[in-house]
Amino acid sequence: MGSALSYHSRSRNITIIQNKTSQEQRSLPVVVALSDTENNTGKYPHLSDALLLKIFSHFTIEDLMRMSCVCQQWRRVSLDPSLWQSIDLSSCAHPRIRDRTVICLVSRVTSSAITYIDLSGPGCLRLTNVSLFHIARQCHKLRKLYICNRNRITSTGIEMIARHCPYLEVLGMSKCPLILSRGLGFVLRRSKLLRELDISGCLWVTNAVLVEIGQLCVCLVYLSIEGCKKVTDYGIVSLANSCTTLKHINLRNTKRISNAGMEQFLTKLPNLEGLEIGLVRKGRGTAAMLNLVATHCKNLTFFDYQECLPTPVDDVLCQIAEQCQRLRFMGVRYQYQTLSNNLILSLTKLCPSLVRIDASLRFYI
Repeated sequence: MGSALSYHSRSRNITIIQNKTSQEQRSLPVVVALSDTENNTGKYPHLSDALLLKIFSHFTIEDLMRMSCVCQQWRRVSLDPSLWQSIDLSSCAHPRIRDRTVICLVSRVTSSAITYIDLSGPGCLRLTNVSLFHIARQCHKLRKLYICNRNRITSTGIEMIARHCPYLEVLGMSKCPLILSRGLGFVLRRSKLLRELDISGCLWVTNAVLVEIGQLCVCLVYLSIEGCKKVTDYGIVSLANSCTTLKHINLRNTKRISNAGMEQFLTKLPNLEGLEIGLVRKGRGTAAMLNLVATHCKNLTFFDYQECLPTPVDDVLCQIAEQCQRLRFMGVRYQYQTLSNNLILSLTKLCPSLVRIDASLRFYI
């Protein structure tokens, strides 16, 4: 990267990602068979409960379960409700996580403490509706639930969540092939506070589903329908007509949406703040689509664009940066080529608020 670009980036604290991969988080195995701690005395009696609580607040769920096996004091502190507001297994790769693991986790503390659960980790592939039944029964104040890429969870499980968790605000269920439109419809009718919904990669999502989302989700601000290849212009225009609260949408790999449909959609949502698109067009079609973004999306703060093959649209990208003065993140990724230093420098000059540019080779399919 040239010296001029490096100096300009440092002076603005701009993060530029150029084909870097993040290190995988290390996770400990979940311990579900707790030892008998009733007769164990504290190993560190000079540490107060308050101090231990502060220390324990920095550890993961897996760590807390191990610590609860040490002694009575550690078990008591590790079960403090303040440590169990979230159960995040998104980075846990241990293959032995079963329904009984989740049952053990949600049964350990007062049910009202848990508001966030993420069962999307690679170690959670074997989870079934049984886990959701127990979550619904015990976590009535649940606000955020992620069950992405789970092929053993069905509509019945998610319906149970919707029936018993009335405060649900965020639901991520991308790539769940057995949760069908029936299950989502039940969630939409029950979860009146729903603000974020991720149904990307669900092949059953059609225009009718988007119409239902627009009619029932009065608070929705984020929607991801990435890879929903049955959606057409009619679906997104109907959504825009009804769901005026929408602020961020992911439309990557929705191949049946035309430029005309996108223009109608963007015209009806002038306050859109986040837009993710992945185009399969070539040449003039791609440039025309990006011109629509520059014309109709003046309030964008997040814009992500990917293309299979490099397309000569540098001028249009600069136009987006110039027109969208609130833009803070811009992702422009091609499958085999990164952005030039000159283009990155131009983008940062044209948009003073831009603080992060993703020009890596990461490509979402």
